[in-house]
Amino acid sequence: MMMDKHLRVNGFLDDIYATLVVRLHHTRIFKQDKLWRYAADFLTLTGRQLGVKLTRKAEGAGELEVYFDPGIPIEEKIIFIRFVHEHLHEKSLEIVRLRHYVCPHCGTPVANREVAMRRLQEWLENTAAKGPESPTILCVNCEKRAPLWDQLEELFASPENRQKVREIREASALILDNESKERALVGDGISTVALAGQLSREFNVSDHGIDMEIEFKDDNGEATGRKLYLQLKSGDSHLKQRQRDDAEVFTIKDERHGRYWMAQQFPVMLVIRNSEGEVRWMEVRDWLKTETAKSRKPVTQIIFEGERFDVMSVRSWRDR
Repeated sequence: MMMDKHLRVNGFLDDIYATLVVRLHHTRIFKQDKLWRYAADFLTLTGRQLGVKLTRKAEGAGELEVYFDPGIPIEEKIIFIRFVHEHLHEKSLEIVRLRHYVCPHCGTPVANREVAMRRLQEWLENTAAKGPESPTILCVNCEKRAPLWDQLEELFASPENRQKVREIREASALILDNESKERALVGDGISTVALAGQLSREFNVSDHGIDMEIEFKDDNGEATGRKLYLQLKSGDSHLKQRQRDDAEVFTIKDERHGRYWMAQQFPVMLVIRNSEGEVRWMEVRDWLKTETAKSRKPVTQIIFEGERFDVMSVRSWRDR
């Protein structure tokens, strides 16, 4: 691995590091590979490895190292570095970016990084006065000049890359927000079913479109084996109002989910929580069977006429 950059950070390091790893994990271009307490490896879309490592210094201070496989294109490096930098800038009161410079002529690392960074910063602050010639530093090995304003610095400062990283960060935040809403709905479901005196179980894998199940108890408190299956959706985007009749419409984005719901032994409930926290549910297994029989082709939309999901409605389904 090659270290390209250190970031000196002051602040709540555990929180800064943990939230960074979570945000990186929820991007679409970096896949989490291996995770340790203070280091995390990720993979690019082409399977190249890159990552971050936190080293603690004084109380409340530390350095975050960003490292890459040597073969990673510089454009991908910049996106990763910029993502990390923007996150730390948002979370930390004090952040100092430290570059690792290597002589392009002989490959020797620049010995005095602090001097190099200070010289570059002075040039950036006084470019107009000093002229366009970019700063360099003498290589101790080949005695040639190594540029400090190189391609990496140019790309790091690029407005296009800043915008690209901003879009990636916004997409990551949206995914996290949706997951948070889904977890809130799971919590609502578990607590409501428990208050109704029934059993609930969350499924770890819901690729087929079922997230939880409710198993009903009899009057003696014994499990009956009679169940409801729940598909959970949180957020206002799942329901659209149809203009011609103001009906609320849920679109089935994956046709196999509809087939899977219709094939279940027990009723399947579509449970939707809006942004105001209101939760409603509707039985869709039998609804889909009826509509499919009418149209004789796969149904892609459900006219959602959900009732309030609460203790009384759970008990009502139990009594059915």
